[in-house]
Order: sequence, then C-alpha cells, then structure tokens
Amino acid sequence: MVRDARPWTHAALFGCLWGCLELSLGTVLHLGRVPLKGLMMGSLGLVCLVTLRRLQPRPGVCLIAGMVAVFLKVFAMGGLYPGPVIGIAGESIIVELIFTATLSRAAGAIIGGALALALNPLQMVLMTWVVAGPEAVRAVVKGIQATAERIGLAGVDGPSILIALMVLCGSIGGCVGAASWLLAGRVLRRLGRTP
Repeated sequence: MVRDARPWTHAALFGCLWGCLELSLGTVLHLGRVPLKGLMMGSLGLVCLVTLRRLQPRPGVCLIAGMVAVFLKVFAMGGLYPGPVIGIAGESIIVELIFTATLSRAAGAIIGGALALALNPLQMVLMTWVVAGPEAVRAVVKGIQATAERIGLAGVDGPSILIALMVLCGSIGGCVGAASWLLAGRVLRRLGRTP
C-alpha cells in the first residue's frame, strides 16, 4: 500500500519558505527597527499556512510547516530567540486548530488569521515582561499612552490600548486569511483541481 506523501512534502516546502522569510526579511526588519515587524512577518506566515492548508487539506500540515520554520529559525540563527519562535509556533498551532474545527473552509482561514494575528500585541507585552520585567512593561505602556495623547486620545489606559491593538491586528489577520484563501483557490484552478 503506497501512501501519498504530497501533503507532508508541501508542508515541508511551505515551512521552508516561511522559515527563509523569517531569516531574511525578518532579520532585516528587526535590525532596521521597523515598527509593526511582528505584524508583517505574522501576515507572511499566515499566507504560507492558509495557502498550504487549502492546497493540502490534511490535518497536521500547518503544524509540520510551523515546526520546519521554527527549526530553520533556531538553527540558522545559531540560537534560541524566544519571541519569533513562540510567535511562529503559536501561529501554526492556532491556524491548525481553527482549520481542523471548521473542516478546512474559508471561515477557518478568516477566523484562524484573525486569532493568530490578534495575539501578536499580547505576545509582545508578555515577552517584554518575561525578558525585562514589569518595569519595562510599565515603561512601554507609558510610551504608548504618551503617543496616544499626542494624537488626541488623552486618558486612554493601557489595557484599552492593548485591546484596540488586538482588534486592529485581528482585523488585518482576517483580511490576510481571506486573501490567502482566495489566492490558493486561484492556484487550485490553475492546477485543474476543484477549489
């Protein structure tokens, strides 16, 4: 009995693509101190995951792609950088769980994308707390509040800003998930497969 290895091959290929994007573009964005780099890299990872899952609707492929991307990130960079590694692993787990729950439908791409990217601001705060402590988190919150005051949002507290950022990132994630689902549908049509 011959087993079809194509889903796992696709998972490895998309994981390599994601990992290479993290190593090249992610490093450039990090060294350039580009704002919202986590959102940009999370969106690119989401495109890889959603496209993969639509092309190969086999449970587990997103987890394999995430593991490959984490492996590349850790071993090619020569060390464990917890922020990106946790982000990559968390995103692949969330997208896999939502796709499995929705039976690999468009709703899974939108909901999974929204949840995966909505957690980016929360992860940033938690990683700041773990790495630098609660004083660093308070300093970040004060900086965000000062920026909010400059644009006319005086008196807004830290949790409200965090929730607003999560909603904004979640909306972007839902749009990226939907666009990725449509992109993968076009690829399927080009390949002569029913989308």
